[in-house]
Amino acid sequence: MKKYFLALLFAFTFSFVSAEFNDKKLTKFLEFDITSTTNRGIERNQTLFSGEIGLAHTWGEGLLGIQGYKDAFDFTMQGNGWLPFASWNFETARIAIGLGGIYHFQRYKNISSEHDFLFDTVFRYHSDSGTRVTFYGGYAWKTTQIEALKDYVPYIYDRYLHAKIQVDKIWESGFEMYLEHGLHDLYRYPLFPSPHYLIGFAYNLENGLRFSGDVSMRIVDGYTTPPYIDSLLVKFATRFTF
Repeated sequence: MKKYFLALLFAFTFSFVSAEFNDKKLTKFLEFDITSTTNRGIERNQTLFSGEIGLAHTWGEGLLGIQGYKDAFDFTMQGNGWLPFASWNFETARIAIGLGGIYHFQRYKNISSEHDFLFDTVFRYHSDSGTRVTFYGGYAWKTTQIEALKDYVPYIYDRYLHAKIQVDKIWESGFEMYLEHGLHDLYRYPLFPSPHYLIGFAYNLENGLRFSGDVSMRIVDGYTTPPYIDSLLVKFATRFTF
């Protein structure tokens, strides 16, 4: 299954906006999501609500997001910038290399709190026909405080490498397919190596509305041991781009 999924990544092509990378326009978006966590993982049998706001331009993009339910709260801040000396425009596509970073905070009520800091190098290919491929690779730092241990061990520190690929394709009809494989998603940052796999579909209207749904699963020790699905999520989202 892993081999089939990775093959799909290169056959199709996740972006939160559609054209600004190539056409020098400034775009902004608002998105609202509802996620069911099914019966696996620490978030099992929950309904999570989240919202994101973001903007993007030819030389940079940024995003702020929050997620919550009765026992937990997440906040994520993410940004990428493209290097002027590492950007190449072709007749029907653009390729660029840049730098990016993520800060994530998570709080589980009466259990723990966590801070994640990620530094990325980023590679992107985007064609005028609506195909986009983005690779992220870098280093991550995690600081965790566990309520039951904080009098003895105030903080637990971890460092690890991370990587992610996002692939997205939007057709002229507005239909969209997107795929993601990586060691973290927007609100979940487990220690290496617990990769997740995501597949989703969306429809984009001409007035800027986008309706999407996707399914993702996380596999604990996914590269080293027989696979164990620790998390299975189903998400529906509505986005308005302007």
